[in-house]
Amino acid sequence: MQEWLRAVVTAFAGAFVAGLTAAVKYLYTRMKRQNARQDAIEEGLRGLLYDRIQERFLQCEAKGYADVCDRENMQLLYEPYHALGGNGTGTDLYNKLRELPTAPRQENSQPVNPAER
Repeated sequence: MQEWLRAVVTAFAGAFVAGLTAAVKYLYTRMKRQNARQDAIEEGLRGLLYDRIQERFLQCEAKGYADVCDRENMQLLYEPYHALGGNGTGTDLYNKLRELPTAPRQENSQPVNPAER
């Protein structure tokens, strides 16, 4: 009877090890898929943030200045972009926007006297 019990225990142990191996393999495969998906999401988000940074910079460059709202918006876009590994041209655009004046350039700084017209 001991040989019968030993055979049953061996079979259960083998099944347990096989089940555990299958579970680990499943979890590993699932983790790899999730990591790949997370990487794709982060890359896509970084790309969208870069696009918005570029668009904001081009708008400010066209008008010749970046007011407080533009600067705050750019910072809100740049911080997660940078945290996601974005650097290079996005950082350059961020720094260039910060160098723009905060108010439009005044063509004529003296007030116009209506009587002189």
